[in-house]
Amino acid sequence: MASSNVPQNATSPGSLSQAPAEKPSAPPVNVLPSPLAQTYSLVHPLVLLGLCAYRFEALVANPAQELLADLPWLAALQFVYVICCLPPAGSSSSEAHVGVEDKKKASRSSAGSSTPVRSGKVLHRRKSPSKISWASVWSRLMPACLAFGLTSLLATPAIAVLLVLFGAPLTTHNVETFLCAAHMGLLSSTALVYVHGVDSDIWKEVGGISRPADVVWGSALGTGLGAWFGAIPIPLDWDRPWQAFPITIVIGAYIGHALGGLISRTSLLYGKRIQFAPEQVHEDEKKTN
Repeated sequence: MASSNVPQNATSPGSLSQAPAEKPSAPPVNVLPSPLAQTYSLVHPLVLLGLCAYRFEALVANPAQELLADLPWLAALQFVYVICCLPPAGSSSSEAHVGVEDKKKASRSSAGSSTPVRSGKVLHRRKSPSKISWASVWSRLMPACLAFGLTSLLATPAIAVLLVLFGAPLTTHNVETFLCAAHMGLLSSTALVYVHGVDSDIWKEVGGISRPADVVWGSALGTGLGAWFGAIPIPLDWDRPWQAFPITIVIGAYIGHALGGLISRTSLLYGKRIQFAPEQVHEDEKKTN
């Protein structure tokens, strides 16, 4: 008797087709494995806090003037940080780590080989690292420029609107509000755009506060939470000069940025997500009702 082989995954005309699998979430971002990146990623938050503490008296004396004067310094520090420590959009720290290991293996194999090398090949090998380095620098400069451009054009105005919605004065202190938003945008959005680009799926996770914890997301979330808690002393009747808007908000954003980036790198939080209400709980409640 002849047997007919029917594929198991074949579906009959009347059966429903399977739904496409959901796109997996992007993994958490790692700091680049180079010694310079690992070291500066820990020094950078301390430098920001040191700058904030050093200019605190000037900030209290004239908030608008000091925020404007410190803005170029913050932009420069963030520019150096993202280029030296973070993988640009379209790459990953693991790929960079593999590239470094491949270069080490190649150098070891070439050093241990006893095959004679011609002079022309030696000159070619000496020129190739410079080409690779220039390409690497260019691949980092372009995402960095994009990150700063989008932060200035989109993130800063959006944060300024949020500050007004959450209680910042609308008819007065407009300069202070905009400068505060510019500082918060550089602290929170620059690294996010640099490592994730304009991927809509990732930005939906950012908007839904569902990204896995890493140094980039932790710094951004810490900036927002720090600014939130920093606004608490403003309405209190302490009559202190540092309670003026937006001094405590800016200080809170800097502290939250530093603490969020450092804590999110630890094994306690790295790779974990914030879950407000698990779906299983809702399903159980529906069944009981």
